[in-house]
Amino acid sequence: MIMAPYDPAFITELKSATKSKKWDPKRKVWIVDIGEHQKALELTKRFFPIVEDNKPPEIPQSLLEDLNRSSSHTNITDEWLAGGDLEIWIDGACVDNPGPGGYGIVFKCRGEKKLKSGGFRLTTNNRMEIMAAIVALEELKEKSNVVVYSDSKYVVDALMLGWAKRWKSNNWKRNKKEKAINPDLWDRLLQLYEQYNVEFKWVKGHNLQTENEWCDQLAAAAARELDLPVDSGYKPG
Repeated sequence: MIMAPYDPAFITELKSATKSKKWDPKRKVWIVDIGEHQKALELTKRFFPIVEDNKPPEIPQSLLEDLNRSSSHTNITDEWLAGGDLEIWIDGACVDNPGPGGYGIVFKCRGEKKLKSGGFRLTTNNRMEIMAAIVALEELKEKSNVVVYSDSKYVVDALMLGWAKRWKSNNWKRNKKEKAINPDLWDRLLQLYEQYNVEFKWVKGHNLQTENEWCDQLAAAAARELDLPVDSGYKPG
């Protein structure tokens, strides 16, 4: 994100130098794709003094206390869900990939947020992305309208485009030659997905979307916990 005084020459060069940029009229800032941040930064330095602030939004202390009080378990009751649709934000992380991994979840209902996280000592990033969705949907008590936001196209497209369902119908094969990866988790997630009225939506990661950033932090922190359990379904290839 670039915050700078209005300068026609700077804007002209920014538009020509970067392929992926977006003007946010509310915050009056330019948002540049992370892959082009260095190019945009060097250009900005030519015009203005630079102050860099790359810290992600902090998780509010009240939410961290909620997470600690519940021992990483968020109790979503029927009463909490009543009267409003539920939004769920999920993310997965992995150190080294494969390596220690974690997932982070933010539940949002009627303006209130609750958190959940967990991890495994040896797993993959994709498994943690799927596991985040599984753990989130396992918290549901009854059929309700739910929107799940994820920055993993692997998860969102596999469900919303019917890929995972097709893999299962083909005996967990992507095609005649390739086996589907992570069938144990996909099978669990498909059962939950079909049980509830769930819509998965993709969001761009690391784009200063608050709940997405919180999930990322929760997942990364969970992956670095000590004495993590074994991911029994992971088979090193």
